[in-house]
Amino acid sequence: MKITQLPTNWRNKYQQAQFRWAIFFVESDARAGGRRVALHQYPKRNVPYAEDMGRSANHFTVQGYLIGLSKAQGDSYLSLKDDLISCLEQDGPGVLQLPLPYGKKTVKVMVQTYTITESRERGGICTVDMDFIEYGDPHYRSTVSTPAEIEKSAGAAEKMVEGEVKQATADIVGVYDKAYTEALKFIENFGPR
Repeated sequence: MKITQLPTNWRNKYQQAQFRWAIFFVESDARAGGRRVALHQYPKRNVPYAEDMGRSANHFTVQGYLIGLSKAQGDSYLSLKDDLISCLEQDGPGVLQLPLPYGKKTVKVMVQTYTITESRERGGICTVDMDFIEYGDPHYRSTVSTPAEIEKSAGAAEKMVEGEVKQATADIVGVYDKAYTEALKFIENFGPR
């Protein structure tokens, strides 16, 4: 009997790791969390006060790898690497699925940094270090602030300002014309004869 044939609870729950639609293999992964604490320390007091400000965002550090597969399996590590880089560099949040997630849940995350390392000595494989931060629930905003969304909003604001400037200029010209006309009437009525 092989060790992989022994019945284990964690082996039954083990799943393929992926970010968005790109798969990778995991050497190790870590989840860091905690509480946001505001520490208050006052002069002439020996006892501080720690104020709980809520749960902090979870950080996920993943050390993974991509390895060359056989032609029968369909992908080389180079195409897997290209897929993973595309997913890591895409705008906005994505779903991270780890081999043994907490509570069997996938989590929506933002990519903070990633590093892909390839070496001459280890051909056909690359290592991938990825840092993610929990995306959370941005219920107070309707869209993600991607560069395209920012550019769209900036364009709309620019058009609105242009319209306001045109209207203000037209209003000023109208006031000037009215004042000029009134001044001419005044001069005609009360000026020298």
